[in-house]
Amino acid sequence: MATREVVQRGTAVLAAIGAAAHLVSALSTSDLILGLMGALCLPCAFHLWKHDSRRSLAAVAFGAIGMVAAHLHLLAPSAAAHQHGAAAQPATHVHDPALLVVLVALECAVAAGVWWVAPSAVDLELTGSTA
Repeated sequence: MATREVVQRGTAVLAAIGAAAHLVSALSTSDLILGLMGALCLPCAFHLWKHDSRRSLAAVAFGAIGMVAAHLHLLAPSAAAHQHGAAAQPATHVHDPALLVVLVALECAVAAGVWWVAPSAVDLELTGSTA
């Protein structure tokens, strides 16, 4: 297996793990937004595993960058200062700084994997056909 394909598949696996983590969190907390995030990420991760289209790469990259921003926001000292009681902070947010740093590192790895694979990605039809 070529290095490019290893990176492509590794990136797809990391994206799928992130999606699955959101789905598990959604099931345990009944958080619809987390469930929606996980449900939207799984098809992109699957598509990235099979085909490295620019569309799937862009979707995975934007998702990873969005998660980096969200998790960095939770790490910011001002995030804790703006909480006005338990109702203001959903139960789904992870507050363990060490875990948030690991999540940011994994999301950066996904974005880096997309960057590595993107130059040789295929352009698919606008309909998404892989034929």
